[in-house]
Amino acid sequence: MKIDLKKLLPHLIAVATFVIVSILFCKPAFEGKVLQKHDIVSVNGMAKNALDYKEKFGHLPLWNTNLFSGMPNYQVAIEGPNYLLNFSKIMSLGLPKPANFFFLACICFYLLCIAFRSNPFVGIFGALAFAYSTYDPVIISAGHDTKMMAIAFAPALLAGLVWLYEKKYWIGIAVTTLFATMEVTANHPQINYYVFIAAGGMTLSDIIRGGNKKEGKHRVSAWKWAVVGAMRGLRKDGGSW
Repeated sequence: MKIDLKKLLPHLIAVATFVIVSILFCKPAFEGKVLQKHDIVSVNGMAKNALDYKEKFGHLPLWNTNLFSGMPNYQVAIEGPNYLLNFSKIMSLGLPKPANFFFLACICFYLLCIAFRSNPFVGIFGALAFAYSTYDPVIISAGHDTKMMAIAFAPALLAGLVWLYEKKYWIGIAVTTLFATMEVTANHPQINYYVFIAAGGMTLSDIIRGGNKKEGKHRVSAWKWAVVGAMRGLRKDGGSW
């Protein structure tokens, strides 16, 4: 298989740009400094009772009484199999927090730009604008880690749908399935809800545009694979339902 370096070069430039900007923007993290995140401190306090329970009984409880008036413990501290647990670390090239958040957001939005056939260099600027918009540093500094991860993965999930609806089935189903899984695994239902509304809107738009009977077979196939990807993403533990 021959690799076209000329076509690959803009994407390599994009990745290098995202790495450099992430490192420069988060320079203190590479000097051993750590953000004092209010929400992380709060979560540690909320999880204390559950961790004490585990120390006594050998497993974490399913319910947490320290969060609001009580909530399922999977929102605070829970254990279970997850075969994609380290994928975000691999994808972020091992960058430390919070540089990894910005890098992931850049990569995922860049994928969406490429799916929309944007010029790669336009995609680079779009990805930087998305990742470093004012809201993102604010929620990161507050400790909303799961929220930022869900926001970061969202564009890549939508990119997968774009490829599916444009008959690029193999890359479409792979990207949709992977990032639907990562989106749900981020464990932030609020952002998950917004993302799936956007995905539903894209699907509805595709249905309206696909009124041509000649496109009927393709549309049904694309929607089928989109559903398969979404359902596999919901099956996030990699095990049984």
